[in-house]
Amino acid sequence: MKNHSFSYNAFTLIELLVVIAIIAILAAILFPAFARARDNARRASCQSNMKQIGLGIMQYTQDYDERMISGQSGGVLWKELLQPYVKSKQIFACPSNPNKDSMATSYPVSYGPNCDAHGSHAALGYINDGPNLSDIPAPATAIMVIEMTANTWDFVITLDAGHNDFDDALYAGHSTLGNYLFADGHVKSLKPMATISSAMGGSGAVNMWRRDAVDYGSESDDNLAKCKTVLTRAVQKYQ
Repeated sequence: MKNHSFSYNAFTLIELLVVIAIIAILAAILFPAFARARDNARRASCQSNMKQIGLGIMQYTQDYDERMISGQSGGVLWKELLQPYVKSKQIFACPSNPNKDSMATSYPVSYGPNCDAHGSHAALGYINDGPNLSDIPAPATAIMVIEMTANTWDFVITLDAGHNDFDDALYAGHSTLGNYLFADGHVKSLKPMATISSAMGGSGAVNMWRRDAVDYGSESDDNLAKCKTVLTRAVQKYQ
């Protein structure tokens, strides 16, 4: 009868610790990359939403003698006016925005119009008197729709109003960036202060928040301070 000898090779404690350390290092390297990839995908989805909103606004202006859509019209939300063109409520919801469910309407509130680009400011964040496209001489530098976090009513952004209900409405949760839809239809990701910082040094840059292509250096000190209040709050909130 033959005797069989079996040899068992097992990991030593040191080898196990080395393997665990390697796995931990790989996880530390890969998890942030996965998180960035997820955030980039959500930001891209948000940009796609805003581009569709921009196309809807352009179609609306073609049907209404090139007049921009207003925030409120006879009690009708601007999103309801756009609905025949975009045909979806979900494009008003950013996948990264945790405050995308409105308490006051059946529409998400991830996005809102820049008040100055659309019309004059009225109570409760409503806007009216939508301008004509011809009233926007530099559409490529005029912010039309922004990301926001307001979870009640259909707030818009009134940047130069300073300390008010809109202070915390500006969203910059895409790794400190926010998406901005411009009047020519393109969408760009920017840090909040980047919408005015290039003009703060007196270089003659255009104020992106105004529709009249005014040099930001011509703004009053009071308006500059109010604008920076709103933008700084967004920077602090998402840094």
